[in-house]
Amino acid sequence: MFISFDNGGHWEPFQLNLPNVPVTDIKIHHQDLIVSTQGRALWILDNISSLHQLNANTSTTAALLFTPRDGYRTRVNPTVLGPMIEYYLPSVPSGPVTIEILNSTGAIVNSYNSDTLPPNRGRAGGGGGGGDPDDPDAPAGRRFTPPPRVTRNVGLNRFVWDVRHKEGPTLPPGRYQARVKVGDATLTGNFNLLIDPRVAEDGVTLADLQEQFAHNMRMRELVNNVNQLVTKVRDAQTKLRNNPGPNGSLAEVNAIAGKLLSEPVRYGKPGLQAHITYLAGMTANTDQKIGRDAIERYQVLLKEFEALKAEADRVVAALQP
Repeated sequence: MFISFDNGGHWEPFQLNLPNVPVTDIKIHHQDLIVSTQGRALWILDNISSLHQLNANTSTTAALLFTPRDGYRTRVNPTVLGPMIEYYLPSVPSGPVTIEILNSTGAIVNSYNSDTLPPNRGRAGGGGGGGDPDDPDAPAGRRFTPPPRVTRNVGLNRFVWDVRHKEGPTLPPGRYQARVKVGDATLTGNFNLLIDPRVAEDGVTLADLQEQFAHNMRMRELVNNVNQLVTKVRDAQTKLRNNPGPNGSLAEVNAIAGKLLSEPVRYGKPGLQAHITYLAGMTANTDQKIGRDAIERYQVLLKEFEALKAEADRVVAALQP
């Protein structure tokens, strides 16, 4: 495989990781380069739109952001089908490369940094096999998909956005902007996040996904709040076991914990925390039009949480010296 940038006047190797085999056909389809080979099946180079954007005026001495490629809000191969941001670096920058994603109103919905190490989050859930209560988008028992990495290599760098809000939930389709910061340079490019055609065929609309996102953001906040309350109640229990407070105070805290936490026995009664995390996972793990019952259930759980938190705040405040 060879490539020419001057209509065949000069040629350069373009073998990449293509096996050294006869090439029987070449086709460009949806900005992907598809090569058929003899004996080694098909070979695909995803997204060659950056090559189409090169011209005689393209500088190789400064950082360059190519027009981002539109991508799909999909749960199938998102690292290939998601929005693709490609940028060129003439040398390794002295500082980090930052990529910010902005929504149509100009608000930053997520930010990624080349200095950020990949998380080592392991497998979702604990001994009970459930999902991580801190991540409603994490299906129970499955490994976490790490966020995309920002690279700072000499030459072409590729970043495929994972379509997640900085708080975790998957964002809805719409118009977004990528803002790449390299040293003193700030490069911007617009792109579209598209609905998965298979989801649309099932009758799910953009409005449905926007409503789902808003609901999932509310659920995310409620999950975080109930987890903080669990920590607060458990800390109070530990404190009272080590240093008994006023008569009946430990019993009051235990009563709150009994409503908040699930019974520690097989098929025990689930507590408020379990109800909240269950609802969060039910509406976050697939692209769907969420039911009215889910929205109504959120209001019920929110009311129960606020009442239990007020009770816990009152009891814990009484323990302060």
